[in-house]
Amino acid sequence: MKKLLLIVVVAALALTLVPLAVAGGPGGGWKHGHAKFNLVGKVVAVTPADTTVPEAPVAATLTVKVKAGSHIKGLRGTETAFTVADGAKVWQLTKDGKVGSSLDQLAAGDKVMVKGKISKAEDGSKVYTITSIKYRDRTPTPPPVE
Repeated sequence: MKKLLLIVVVAALALTLVPLAVAGGPGGGWKHGHAKFNLVGKVVAVTPADTTVPEAPVAATLTVKVKAGSHIKGLRGTETAFTVADGAKVWQLTKDGKVGSSLDQLAAGDKVMVKGKISKAEDGSKVYTITSIKYRDRTPTPPPVE
């Protein structure tokens, strides 16, 4: 009787854990087709969106020298161009707190903290889309004219 009970318990555990292992289990990052990523780095270039041709609009991009982050395997130390989502939140961090800003205020050399989502392209590659940017303005200010 004890052997039968043990077999039933092991079978029940196997039926519960195998689907989780196949699906990636908790913490795998993929949920509803999207994973989230975070990174910090320094702005290399900002390209504004081009909507002059309505049939083929071009999304804004932000090129970042990636320093660190999560779910960005292989991107550390590289200069990577990320697509910026329409309506992405942009915040400037100041000594008084964070202030709403816009993408055109970013400049090369600014330090950024980026959040976004990862989706898969048709060819199986990862597509990183930025949804939120926080930055510190590191562009030098000219000295006051006397």
